[in-house]
Amino acid sequence: MKRLLLIVLVIVGFTELLEAQRYPFRTFSIEEGLSESVVYDLAQDDEGYVWLATGYGLNRFDGIRFQNYFEEHGLNSSRIRSLFKDSKGKIWIGSEAGVNYWHADSIHSVPALSSLRNMTVISMYEDRLGDFWFGTDGNGVWQYSEGQLLTQYSTSNGMVDNRIRAIAERDNGEIWFATREGITILRDGNFVNITEDDGLPNQRIRDLKVDENNTVWIGTRGGLIKYEGDQFIQLDEDDGLVNDLVQTLSIAEDGGIWVGTEEGASFYDGNAFQNYTVESGLSTEMMFSSMLDLEGNIWLGSYGGGVNLFLGNYFANYDVEHGLSSKLVTSFAKDGADRFWIATYGGGITSLENGTFNDHNVNSRLPDNQVYTLFTDSEERMWIGMGEGLAYIKDGRVKAFSDDEFPYPRVRNVMEASDGTYWISTYDDGIIHYRNGEFFQITSDDGLASNRVLISIEGDDGSVWIATYGGITRFKEGEFQSFAIQEGLPNNAVMNLLKDDKGRIWASTFGGIAWFDGLKFQSITQDDGLPDRVCYFIHQNENGLYWIGTTEGVVRFDADEYFNGDPEEQRQAFKVLNKEQGLIANELNLGAVYEDEQGYLWFGTVEGLSRFNPKAYKGNQVPPKVHIVGVNVSGREYRPDERFLLSHEENNIEFQYAGLNFTAPNQILYEYKLNGIDNGWQQTSARSVKYPSLPPGEYTFQVHARNINGAWSPDIEKVKFTITAPFWMQWWFWILMLAVVVGIISLFYNYYRARKMIDIERMRVRIASDLHDDVGASLTEIALQSDFLQAGDADTEFKKSLEQIGKQCRKIVSSLDDIVWSIDARNDTLGDLTDRMQDYILHTLESKNMQVNYDFDNLNMENKLPVSVKENVYLIFKEAVNNIAKYSNGDRVDIKMENQNGYFEFLIADNGTSGKGTKKTGHGLRNMDMRAKRIGADITINTEDGYSIKVEGKLNTN
Repeated sequence: MKRLLLIVLVIVGFTELLEAQRYPFRTFSIEEGLSESVVYDLAQDDEGYVWLATGYGLNRFDGIRFQNYFEEHGLNSSRIRSLFKDSKGKIWIGSEAGVNYWHADSIHSVPALSSLRNMTVISMYEDRLGDFWFGTDGNGVWQYSEGQLLTQYSTSNGMVDNRIRAIAERDNGEIWFATREGITILRDGNFVNITEDDGLPNQRIRDLKVDENNTVWIGTRGGLIKYEGDQFIQLDEDDGLVNDLVQTLSIAEDGGIWVGTEEGASFYDGNAFQNYTVESGLSTEMMFSSMLDLEGNIWLGSYGGGVNLFLGNYFANYDVEHGLSSKLVTSFAKDGADRFWIATYGGGITSLENGTFNDHNVNSRLPDNQVYTLFTDSEERMWIGMGEGLAYIKDGRVKAFSDDEFPYPRVRNVMEASDGTYWISTYDDGIIHYRNGEFFQITSDDGLASNRVLISIEGDDGSVWIATYGGITRFKEGEFQSFAIQEGLPNNAVMNLLKDDKGRIWASTFGGIAWFDGLKFQSITQDDGLPDRVCYFIHQNENGLYWIGTTEGVVRFDADEYFNGDPEEQRQAFKVLNKEQGLIANELNLGAVYEDEQGYLWFGTVEGLSRFNPKAYKGNQVPPKVHIVGVNVSGREYRPDERFLLSHEENNIEFQYAGLNFTAPNQILYEYKLNGIDNGWQQTSARSVKYPSLPPGEYTFQVHARNINGAWSPDIEKVKFTITAPFWMQWWFWILMLAVVVGIISLFYNYYRARKMIDIERMRVRIASDLHDDVGASLTEIALQSDFLQAGDADTEFKKSLEQIGKQCRKIVSSLDDIVWSIDARNDTLGDLTDRMQDYILHTLESKNMQVNYDFDNLNMENKLPVSVKENVYLIFKEAVNNIAKYSNGDRVDIKMENQNGYFEFLIADNGTSGKGTKKTGHGLRNMDMRAKRIGADITINTEDGYSIKVEGKLNTN
């Protein structure tokens, strides 16, 4: 009997303890962006977004931000009453003006559902055949097959009521309709009604669900009803339900059922109810809707309090609203009477018993209420370190040391060594060694690294390790040895020490944690994956994991995974538990950690205390779904699901993405990469990344995400885009510029060449004029003087010499005349050449009485010839004419010249026979051949049948 009574008392005490706890509910309301605080329904799509139906707008939530949709976005009405996800991933939206659905990032209407435009749709369901059922508030239920017309069923067809609150289907194909007047079942094409007259415990029904076992759960205004084996079983307040006015039901993964009522929520595991109220953390009493998400979390939509997300019962929180004397919790301990005590800064100490806080009048007997540490020794004395001194409690009696006995304030830690002595850490007076009833002070003068001591522990070898603000001091066999940054510590401000189950010494500092390898400390910092640099404590629990208190929450550290894994696995060895998982506050207090006999961890924070059950915490094994939600280019938004083309001026790009994870949305780790810019995957916890001043090119941005448990998103999201090059970097521009440069060079070259040619022509004219006027005149004068002298008295020999001089001068003048003609730029046309040829023919062949025929019809007489061409052709012509004049016995000479398409031909021939048998070599013939080669022409000399010379080739005439 006593044993049974003890069990009952334990159960009652445990129940009271649960009632006092504040559970980790996260609330989202208007302040976070929800369009209205009344949430009528909830749904989650295949992409991971959570949809919320409110009385003013539709909301899509990604864990951080709400996106609101109203009538201007395509809704029939902004007063949304129901939501439903079908088998194709569409989100159906029931409002007070009919039905819409969300698909492919936009809201759509269905013309075939226009009959519902004037009706309030409060429930929706898709049966196993793919037909949709739309329950209305007063107009019955409407059946819709895609592409088919609607069929209406109401009381006129045999239904019990026209207000259809919920719809569900059993394994046998029965469709159940929950109404305000009972249940209607569509069975084998017929409607069957069940009311209170048929054994239904309560017919005012608000919700209805069918679980995996084909059990029907019915939420009514009289409690929860279970239909199993053709029996209705009612569960109400007498069975532990928080309230009989049930509004919503959701079935959990383990088969339990969540019940939302007008006074909170209950979870029924098949045996008992666990209740959650405003005191437990709910935002308001009345729950209106519920949903289980893909991660197994329960969402509870409320009437006036937004939506509540429950993350599990592994955290229980206590603050001043629950009776805690101060929100700054600094230490924990159990005394000799097995009472659990909590130390606070400013509120003294208090015990937690049966869900209530009680100091048992201890604080009034302590010299100070600013308590830093609690410690229970082997004699069952609970030591209390305070800002104003030291005390201990034994058998309910308080022993406070006077200033004369213990003149050292701000006691931060008490440690009992294996030899029965005590080491008492003080904030400014070093460490106090208490042995044989006396206190002995040890300071920096004796070898401590600093007098600001926070904690001490004992090593396996009996050494005492002392944490100070100047490093760590090890006291062994009467000698002090200090360790600081030079010996591997990440920071000299050491706040906590730990000896783990392998005997290793760990230190937590302002710069990270470190472990002693026997010679020096090996540090682990943020560069190694530690989430925060400030580490207030480090603790190892019974399963070997390390728990580190930081300013960002409690870090769970798996040392085996860290030491045995690759760099990527090393980072996954750290997992943060903070307010998102239910911790009462993110910032912990120095040394405020305790593990009780059940394995629960107690954490002291700046806002109260949290009790954590590590055995119940499973983390989140569901990988996040990652989405690129926006692309902002120089202030302009682009759709991330379409490839887009940007100009070179639109090169400042921001990508916004979201990893959908509701267990810890702010602890998502993203990896992103922009091909062509990033050498490899870049890691960040931010939900956006910017790329300023991107060069032209084709790009692909990729991103994926990892949750707190290291599960990566299954897909990599991508955005492809192109930044076009400016016109000055386009290929056609470079060709154009090359052409312009070549043109300019050519222009300058031609200009220079033309100037040179003009200068040369002017020089040629001047030289020709000078030769003609000066040299020619002088030679002519010499010839005339020789003639004059010949007319006088002179001997015969002298006259012969004068005659020779005259002839030679006239010959030179004739040659000079040819030279002057050839270099004179005024004689460069084909017309000048042919005129010169004709003049020479008349002068040379006039006395021969030969007929000369000219064929110059195909020549453009205005075309100019280069000097070399003109000169060599003319000299070849002269040599040929002279040969004809000397040797020909013919009476006709034919001269032909033509120039067609750059092909030049010159021919001179007589009709004589004197050329037959003559030799084909000689000085004159060699000269003609040489002159033809100078101008790149071919020359043919024929002496077999008369005399003919033909010159042909590509000659550059202008």
